[in-house]
Amino acid sequence: MNHFERKEMYISKSTKADHSAASTEGTNEGLLQLRARRKKARLALSVAGVLLVIGAAALTMRIMAPTAVTTLTVAPKPAERVLAVTGRVKPQESVQVYARAAGQIVRLNKDEGDLVQAGDVLGQIDPARATANLTQAKAALDAQRRVLAQAERDLERAQELLKRGSTTQAAVETATLAVTKGREDLRRLEAVRDEAQVQLGEQSIIAPFAGRILNRPVDPGQVVSTTTALFSIAPTTAQEVEAEVDESYSMSLKLGQSARLAFAGVPEVITGTLSYLAPEIQTSTGGRLVRFAFTAPESLGDTELPVGLSVDVNVIVDKQASAITLPRQAIRDITNKPYVLTVKDGAVARQDIGFIDWPAPSVIVTKGVTAGDDVIMSQKALPPGTKVSVEK
Repeated sequence: MNHFERKEMYISKSTKADHSAASTEGTNEGLLQLRARRKKARLALSVAGVLLVIGAAALTMRIMAPTAVTTLTVAPKPAERVLAVTGRVKPQESVQVYARAAGQIVRLNKDEGDLVQAGDVLGQIDPARATANLTQAKAALDAQRRVLAQAERDLERAQELLKRGSTTQAAVETATLAVTKGREDLRRLEAVRDEAQVQLGEQSIIAPFAGRILNRPVDPGQVVSTTTALFSIAPTTAQEVEAEVDESYSMSLKLGQSARLAFAGVPEVITGTLSYLAPEIQTSTGGRLVRFAFTAPESLGDTELPVGLSVDVNVIVDKQASAITLPRQAIRDITNKPYVLTVKDGAVARQDIGFIDWPAPSVIVTKGVTAGDDVIMSQKALPPGTKVSVEK
């Protein structure tokens, strides 16, 4: 081996030693990094375990914590059973005014909404034919008066001649008969004249009483008969409220029951009285017609309540000095087997109840709960025995 080869060999050995040292250092560094990662992993697992334990504890506490509920403490108090309906103002009586004679309307003096007095002329049917009939009757009557006057003069002459012996008794009797017939004809023609006078008066349409015109379904120029309604008139002072009550509740109503009446646009609520109960149910609607008498609110003064004005009516069906009432929202299975949930010793308890079913937000309870019971208000599902905390 020459000098060059020995030198090369030396260099090769030196390089291997350097590589071996570098490998040892890299191994040591990798071990350190591995240990660090394992330490972090153990720390992360420890933290996750702690969090898991804390979460489980919190969940357990939440499950075991009482459920918060809102309750109503039962207490007897005065109660009313009220039936609420909507009615409308109507006149206690209204009259349809018909034509008393057939013919063409030549004039109408009043319209819907006008006030009228008894005897006012509301309109006129064409009087031409009736006027002609009256003129003819008067003429015939005048002629008959002249005939009768002549017959009476003839009778007087015949009687004078009979005294003188210048005529016969038969002539006097004939003259007497003529006078009698003349007087009978005069009375008949007077009756014809009176009838013609009445017929002429019937061409005028007259208000039967004081009031307000509610309806006028005809116009001038229209030909009408005696069955044609020309006006509808109602008195302005005598009014009532009319409503319809569902047949399910109508049997609880009695004449004389009080009602609170709230008229649309009128701030004052007044008391009315049930004055009429229809003897039959309207088969088309299943309702029963009712009416309420009332005195107009003083706050209105001379202002009239318009016919048709809506009225909220609360009929007081029953009054109790002391009763237990509950909101409908507190009652469960209300249509089948009603019950409520109460709180007893911090836990939910089921209590079957009885109540008077009535269309109102609250009902009168007849059995099942007593004064002092805490009734749960919500409809949340709470099995009996559930621990709860009360929020009143």
